[in-house]
Amino acid sequence: MSNTLILSDNSKTKFRKSHYNTFGLNYGLPKNGGTCPGATLGAGGCLDVRDGHKRETCYMAKVTSIYKAVGNVLQSNTDLLKNKSVEEMTDILTNTINQFIKKNPDKKNWFFRLHYSGDFFSEDYARAWAATISKFPEVRFWVYTRSHECAKYFTETRNLTFYFSVDPVNYKKAIEVYGKYKKYPHYAMAWMGNNAPDQETHRWVTCPETSGKLRNTPDNGACARCRLCVDNYVYKVKNIRFEIH
Repeated sequence: MSNTLILSDNSKTKFRKSHYNTFGLNYGLPKNGGTCPGATLGAGGCLDVRDGHKRETCYMAKVTSIYKAVGNVLQSNTDLLKNKSVEEMTDILTNTINQFIKKNPDKKNWFFRLHYSGDFFSEDYARAWAATISKFPEVRFWVYTRSHECAKYFTETRNLTFYFSVDPVNYKKAIEVYGKYKKYPHYAMAWMGNNAPDQETHRWVTCPETSGKLRNTPDNGACARCRLCVDNYVYKVKNIRFEIH
């Protein structure tokens, strides 16, 4: 079995052509084989249903139904990490980032997104990522998560921007948790939906890729030019709103 995760060349997150700078795990609730214990059910949630009450709102439901090979990759990555100790997972993640750096000798491309699919499935897994990220201070990481209880492990990893994923289902609870961490400049909220609440209070900035103002190109993705979620801020990362698209 490989000792590194299978990385993906994502059209949105890439900073150059063939930039394998992210990875995915199985999406959905753990009881269904997923890695998202914080997934939200009900109207506006990430596991709501649409398309005649058949398909979940998580975009990975559509992706994996169309591209079967993607589902195989997600399963392989999930199997590699599940039921491992913190130390074993840290070794796997460290090997993965070392391979990423080896294939990207130019430091200007050292940008890495956690989880284009899936999430922090346990606190041990979050601890393993915190340990790994600390080993690579020159790499810029970013993540969106509904595993809000894992925020406590990343307060010192300033080369990671940490987004609390928020929607109408978990909003009230998320606001309480975010309040404990909003003093940290690398923590913010990411709203999923077209009508984010309390605009004056939270000053949500709309993701320009989801609004159509910034397009992905063959050379790089919208994230490489926007970078609001990554490092394009002076003091504190901004709260982001992702339109449903």
